[in-house]
Amino acid sequence: MIDPTGMTATEINHGVETGKLDPVDVVETYLDRIAAIDPSLASFVLVTADEARAEAAVLREALRSGVPGGPLRGVPFAVKDLYDVAGYPTRSGSRASSEAPVTEDAATVTALRDAGAILIGKTTTHEYAYGVTTPPTRNPWSLGHVPGGSSGGSGAAVAARLAPVAMGTDTGGSIRIPAALCGVTGMKATYGRVSKRGVTVLSWTLDHAGPLATTVADAALSLGVLAGHDTGDPYSAGEAVPDFGVMLDRGVDGMRLGVSEAYFCDRLEPGVAAAFDRAIRELEKAGATIVPVAFAGVELCPDIVGVVASVEAASFHRARATERPELFGSDVVDALRVGNLHSGVSYVDAQRARSVVTAGMNRMFGEVDALLSPTVAGTAPILGTERTSLGKSQIDVLNGLNALTVPANVTGMPALSVPAGFDDQGLPVGLQIMTPPFQEALAFAVGRAFEARTDFAAAVPYTASTLTGELL
Repeated sequence: MIDPTGMTATEINHGVETGKLDPVDVVETYLDRIAAIDPSLASFVLVTADEARAEAAVLREALRSGVPGGPLRGVPFAVKDLYDVAGYPTRSGSRASSEAPVTEDAATVTALRDAGAILIGKTTTHEYAYGVTTPPTRNPWSLGHVPGGSSGGSGAAVAARLAPVAMGTDTGGSIRIPAALCGVTGMKATYGRVSKRGVTVLSWTLDHAGPLATTVADAALSLGVLAGHDTGDPYSAGEAVPDFGVMLDRGVDGMRLGVSEAYFCDRLEPGVAAAFDRAIRELEKAGATIVPVAFAGVELCPDIVGVVASVEAASFHRARATERPELFGSDVVDALRVGNLHSGVSYVDAQRARSVVTAGMNRMFGEVDALLSPTVAGTAPILGTERTSLGKSQIDVLNGLNALTVPANVTGMPALSVPAGFDDQGLPVGLQIMTPPFQEALAFAVGRAFEARTDFAAAVPYTASTLTGELL
């Protein structure tokens, strides 16, 4: 049998539809791989093996009967343990969560199932998504380093080929940070493009839901299934959903791609700076014009996110944090206390400052089609790290890793992270592509053009021929 763990979601779906792959065999192969490798990574908190086998058997019979299927039929997927899955508790990485099973799937889980995808489990999250290290999960490229977060389990699982697609959430970079640090693709679409109904809240006005995948095409395919207006989500956008794959092969010839030295490129670790320079040179060779730009007001973003996220998280967790603070990790307790200390005036000022940043974004996109930057200023920190370098400063690891990703949350613009090589330790680097709101197809076009000129998306951090769990 063809090993599906070496295939993309698009290839698995094609193999299932053409009869070259049996969905039951696909699921069994992934379950075997998880059993062999995940003890080293701890990327899953729940493997839904029996349910996955049953769903695969139903799909097999539908195929034999000639029943038409969706664009992800037969493709295994995982979800971050912030997503509701009927019949299981949503623990959100915390002892403070209820152990009672929920009764309905999150809207995105329903959408993936309706497209024929098969749920194989739930992945780790930093507690309530409030962090970027995701203990106890390890980075598949080096077990002594963090996978990033807060969707670290999804990033590690996709990188280790334990799932071709996994769902994450992104409040300040939590899809793109693990995508970059684990060497996979992650898409944070425009704010409201993907429903958050049935997903545990961190910050109502900053949260996004979205996919991590091995390739740009798989991310585009997944977003096409996930996107759309949801009347059950008050933050859901009503914008029409295009075919996100329509521009995949367009290339970048004639595009103007912006690079902002200030803020995005002036505090990089040497290995990241070198990889980013190579990336923009590749896109230039592909026909793009690289344009220096200024993003007015972008320096306000860390403070905006710091206030807005902490206040909204403190509001959401008020009851449980007051009644049982001992059930929270110390880092989350500290963050919630900070949120309670901010005044209403500070919160309103932070929200008003978002309009300044958005105005700067709009002026910048009047000059260029997309903005390029590294996704993260450094590569994966060592496990247990509490502080990291950002330029010449040592700051807490949260603000160090999300420095370059928070502007897309403040403005709500789409941001795609694609693999962009490795530093001298062999740790992955990510390239971030930001576009105007609701221009995700453009971001995918740029990402695919870069991906097509490199082999980074195909890199695997372990021996693919055996299921020993021994990582390279």
